[in-house]
Amino acid sequence: MSRDEPTLEREGELERIAACLESAARGKGHVLVIEGRAGIGKTRLVQDTRALAKERGFGRLQAVGDALESAMAWGVVRQMVERSVSRYNGEIRERILAGPSGDALAALDAAEADPSEAELARTLHSLWWVAVDLSSTRPLLITVDDAHWADLSSAQFLVYLSRRIADLPIALVVATRPPAENTGPLAQLSVSRQAERLLPRPLSPSALAAAVAAAGGMRAAPEVVAELHSASGGNPFLARVLVDELAALGLPLDEPSTAERVGRLGPSTVFRAALGRLPANSVRLAGAAAVLGIGSDPWQAGALADLDAMELSVAVESLVAANVLTGESDHLVFVHPVVREAVLADLGPVARAGLHARAARELWAAKAPADRIAAHLAQAPRGTLPNAAEVLRKAATALLAAGDSRTAAAHLARAVEENPDDAALRAELGRALMRGGRAEEARDHLRAAADGLPDAELVAAAASATMAVEGPEAAIAELLEAIDNRPGGPRDAGRMHLEARLAVIRSFLPHQREVASKHLSGYATLPGGTPDERTLLGLLAQMGRYEVRDSAEVAAVARRALANGAYFDDATGSIDAMVAWLVAVLALVAADGVTDARREVERARRRVCAHGSPIEFSMVANATLFLDWRLGNIASVDAESEGALAAVAPEDALPQVIALRATATHFIAYAALERGDVNGAATALARFDAEHADGPRMMPTLWLHEPRALIALAAGDPVLAKEEAFLQRDASLAAGLDPPTIPWRDPAARACMLLGAEAEALVLAREQLALARKWGAATEVGVALRLLAHADADNRLDLLTESVATLEASPARLQLARSLVDLGEALRVARRRNDARDPLHRGIDLATECGSTVLRRRAVEALEALGDRPRRLVLVGRESLTASERRVADLAASGRANREIARELFVTPKTVENHLGRIYTKLGINGRRELARALA
Repeated sequence: MSRDEPTLEREGELERIAACLESAARGKGHVLVIEGRAGIGKTRLVQDTRALAKERGFGRLQAVGDALESAMAWGVVRQMVERSVSRYNGEIRERILAGPSGDALAALDAAEADPSEAELARTLHSLWWVAVDLSSTRPLLITVDDAHWADLSSAQFLVYLSRRIADLPIALVVATRPPAENTGPLAQLSVSRQAERLLPRPLSPSALAAAVAAAGGMRAAPEVVAELHSASGGNPFLARVLVDELAALGLPLDEPSTAERVGRLGPSTVFRAALGRLPANSVRLAGAAAVLGIGSDPWQAGALADLDAMELSVAVESLVAANVLTGESDHLVFVHPVVREAVLADLGPVARAGLHARAARELWAAKAPADRIAAHLAQAPRGTLPNAAEVLRKAATALLAAGDSRTAAAHLARAVEENPDDAALRAELGRALMRGGRAEEARDHLRAAADGLPDAELVAAAASATMAVEGPEAAIAELLEAIDNRPGGPRDAGRMHLEARLAVIRSFLPHQREVASKHLSGYATLPGGTPDERTLLGLLAQMGRYEVRDSAEVAAVARRALANGAYFDDATGSIDAMVAWLVAVLALVAADGVTDARREVERARRRVCAHGSPIEFSMVANATLFLDWRLGNIASVDAESEGALAAVAPEDALPQVIALRATATHFIAYAALERGDVNGAATALARFDAEHADGPRMMPTLWLHEPRALIALAAGDPVLAKEEAFLQRDASLAAGLDPPTIPWRDPAARACMLLGAEAEALVLAREQLALARKWGAATEVGVALRLLAHADADNRLDLLTESVATLEASPARLQLARSLVDLGEALRVARRRNDARDPLHRGIDLATECGSTVLRRRAVEALEALGDRPRRLVLVGRESLTASERRVADLAASGRANREIARELFVTPKTVENHLGRIYTKLGINGRRELARALA
C-alpha cells in the first residue's frame, strides 16, 4: 500500500535483504534481483532496503528506470552519479567531482566521443572502478527500481558490475518486472549464478484485509475482502486503487453489499474514472507529466499543458489529492508507474504524438541535450523540427557509443524518414543495424548508401553484412567484383581497404589458404604506412609463420605491420583488430624477434593499464606470456597466464574470449609441468573443458591437444600422449597448417620411443628438423636437433652438441638449458664424466634462472650420479612466492598503493590485499615498509 503503512507478508524477503546487506558489510558483495509484476511491492522493498542500509551506515546510490529515458544512453548510471552531486554546491561539489563521481562523468563523456566497442568495454571497466572507489571507505548499496525501463548501456553495466563484486563491500539490488525476452542484460542478470532472486508473492486474503483496514480506516467486511482479493489478485497496489475508488463512490468497506460493486471495477476502469473526476487542467497536466517521463519539471509540464502559474499550482494539488502524484518531490512523480501508464493509455495515440511533438520543440528551444529531444522526436510526427534528422543522428551516436545499437538504429531509421536522400545518414543506419546483428537490413542500407557515396568502407561493410547473411564465399565474390570495378591504381586507398577486408575474410577459410597466400604475397613490399597496409602485413606475417616461410622475412613483415606501435594504436578501437595485432606479435616472437616484440608489448601494456578493458589487458598478457615462454621465464609465464585468465573470467564466452582463455590455459599447463605439478596442469585443462564444453572449436582450443600430450608423458602414459599428439596433427593438417612452432611431433616422437616404435619416432623427428630448418629460427632448429638426438642414438652426442651451439645463438634460455642437461646426461652415459660436468652445471644455473624445478632436479640427479654434490634448492625469501605474489610484491615495493596495483593488474584491491597478507607471512615481515629489504 503506501510507504507509511506496514509491510505485510514480506518477512522472508526482508530477512534475505538484511542478509544481503550483512554479506556486503563483511566485504562479500551480493546481488539481489527483486522480480515481480507491476504493483506487487517491489518499490516498497527497495525503500525498505535503503532504510536498512542507512541504519547500517552504507553509502547509497539509487536510480529509477523510465520508459522515456530508456532511449537515452547511460540514463540510469547518470542518475546515480548526478544525484550524488546535484544536492551540493561550491567547494563540496568541487570536492565530490574531483573524486569517483567526477571519474564516472569523465568516463561517460569519453564513451560519447568514441563509439567503438572497445571504448564501451573500457567505459564499463572505468565505471566499475568508480564503484570500487565509492566502497573503499564504507559499504555501498546500489539500488535500481523499475530496471525493466533502464537504458541498455546502464543495464549492461549492472551485469558487468554483478560479475565483479564478489570480494567488494557492495550490495546491488535491482527491482524489475519479469524480463519480456529471454535475452538481453536483464534476463542475464535475473538468471545469473551471481544473483539471488526475490519473487514477492501476492498478499493472502488475511494480509490484504489488514492492508485494507490500514488504508480505509475501517475493517472491511469479509465479502468485500474476498472480492478485493479476487479483483486485485493479491496485488497491494491494485487493491489500494480499488479501495480508493470505493471511497470515491461513497461505498463503505464494512458493508457486505459493497462486494457486488468490486467485481465490476477493473484497474483500467478505475483509473479512467479517477481521471474523469478531475478538473480539465489537472488531466492535461497529468498527460503532460506522463509524456515528459518520471520526475518531470513542473514548469515544463505546465507549459506543455498550457497552464499559467496559478493553474499549475491548483492542478498539482488536485493530482496529489487524487493520489495520482506523490507530492513528496519538487518534481512531478507519479505514485506508481502503473498510474503513468494508465494516463498515457487514456491520452490516445494522436494526442500522445502531439504532446511529444510540442515537448520536442520546447526542449529544442531550451537547448536541451539531443538525447532528450530525440526521445520525443521518435514518438512525434515527421516534420516536428526542421533539423530533426540531425538531432536524431546525434542522439544515435551517443547510443552507439554506449553499446545500444538497437535504439540507435531506431533513431537513425526515424532520421532517414525525415531525410531519405542523405546517403551518409543511411550508411550510419546500416552500421548500427550491423552492430545490432540485423545483417540483412544492414546490407540493404549499406548498399543503397554506397550507390550514393564513392566510399570503399561502405562497400567493405556491406560485404561484412553479406558474410553474416550468406557466408564468407558470397562476401568474397562481392569484394572481388567491387575491386575489379574500382577505379584507380593498385595502391589506391579505397582499393587497399577492400583488399584488406578481402584478406581478413579469406583468413577464416582453410580452403582459401592457397589463394589467400598468393593474394597476400603481392603486398610483401608495403611500407605499412596506413591501417589497411598494416592489416595486410599482419595477416601476411601470420600466413608466413603458418606456411613455414623464412623466419627472417616473416619477422621483417611483422615489424612493418606493427610499425613501432602504430598498429596497436589502430587496433585499440576494435577487438577484432586487436586479434590481428596479437597474431602479428606472435609471428615476430616465433621468428625470434624478441627484442622488438618486448618493446611492442611493453608499450601496449602501458597504454592498456592506463586506459584499457579487461579483454585488451588479456590480449596484451597473451602476447607477453608467449614472449616470456620463448625466453624461458617460467615465473612470468605463470603470472601472465593467471592474469590473462582472471581478467576475462567474468566475461561472456564470446569467441575472442574463449580464444584468450584457451591460450592462457595452454601456458598455465606449460608452467605447471615445469614446476612438476602434473595434477595442476591437468586440472587447468579440465577446468577449461568443463567451462567450454559447448563452445566453438577454433585454433587456440585445438592447440590444447599438445599440452595434453605433454601431461600424459609426464604422467607416464605414452599411449594417451601419442593419441593426443596425433589429434593435434589432425587438427593442424585439417586447417592446412603444419608449422614447427606448433610441435605436435615432439610429444608424438617421445611417446613412440617409450612404446618401442623407434623407427616411427625417427621419422617424426627428422620431419620436425626439416620443418625447423625451413623456418630458420634458431630456437626451432635447436629444439628439433634435441628431439632427433633422442630418436637417433648413433648420432646423439653430435646432434646434442649442435643443438646447444644453435640455441646459444637464440633467445630461448630454457630450451638451451634442456639441451645442456641432455648433453651432460649423454656424456655421462658415454663415460665422459669430466666432459659431462660443465653442461650439467650450466644447465642447473639456467634451469634455476628460468624457474624450471623439473629440469633442475634432472640435472642435479645427473651430477649426483657423477659423485658431485650440487647445492640443493631451498625456496626462501623471494623464491618462496608464487608468480602472482612476486608481481604484487615488486609493485608494492616500488611504492604503488593497493589501488594502483589493482588497476595495473586488472584485479580488485581486495585481491591485492589478500596477496600482500600471504607475502608478509612467507617473508616473515610485518608490512610494506620491509618489502624492499626482504625482496633484495
